[in-house]
Amino acid sequence: MRLICLVLAPVLALRLAHAADTVQLVTYYDYAPWFVPAQPSAGLNARLASKLNGMAGGRYHFESVYIPRRRLDVLLQKGTVNMVVAWVHPRFFDDPGRTRYRWTAALMDDESLVVSSRAAPLEYDGPGSLRGKRFGAPSGHHFPDLEPFIAAGDITRVDVPQIKNALQMIVSNRRLDFTIVDRSTLDALRNDPFMDSTLLHVASRPRTASYERSMLVPLDKPELYRFLQGALEALRSDRRWLAPRQHLPDKRPATVDR
Repeated sequence: MRLICLVLAPVLALRLAHAADTVQLVTYYDYAPWFVPAQPSAGLNARLASKLNGMAGGRYHFESVYIPRRRLDVLLQKGTVNMVVAWVHPRFFDDPGRTRYRWTAALMDDESLVVSSRAAPLEYDGPGSLRGKRFGAPSGHHFPDLEPFIAAGDITRVDVPQIKNALQMIVSNRRLDFTIVDRSTLDALRNDPFMDSTLLHVASRPRTASYERSMLVPLDKPELYRFLQGALEALRSDRRWLAPRQHLPDKRPATVDR
């Protein structure tokens, strides 16, 4: 028995040394195109996890996970979960100087739109143009440019479970005047059988200039960060895994608060 243990010990140690490091690939968007709760293997986050696993060579194993934003903020503060947050921008996490976290190159670019009902269309000309309106926003999401107006009572914020709920309320002319939707999300929801997108009006002026969606990596994960940066170079050469109208930027676009 002792001889068997001596023989197996190096083998087991070798296997443990080469065990994949499990990393949670987190999104706090529980709607298309990012994550589909009823189909965990669907959505861009799952596709990204699959692509990264194919590149990792067994070094890392990425699991696509949805975590609500408030809980995610707590987990990031504690630093107890091995995670990467995908599809985000530094200003989403109060890190415009990119000092609190490591930030990869861009996965794709996007823009933020002001959406209202076609029956009562709104045109956007800065946050002040939304005074007196009711704003539907997913709980836990931040909109720094609108916060002063909300705090002053000039804009009434109504929290909803997710952006799809806000759009449905706008379509049915119930309680809301507008919401903020990313173009990538709006494009994905246009095919939703439970929502008639023809009843929506998109303001001609976007709320923001084009901005990058990247991956947030904790500061204490330099090797993981280097792997992801290298993987992004390969992802840039094959954009087919991204949904239609979503693409990697060729140059660094303007930043945005969210």
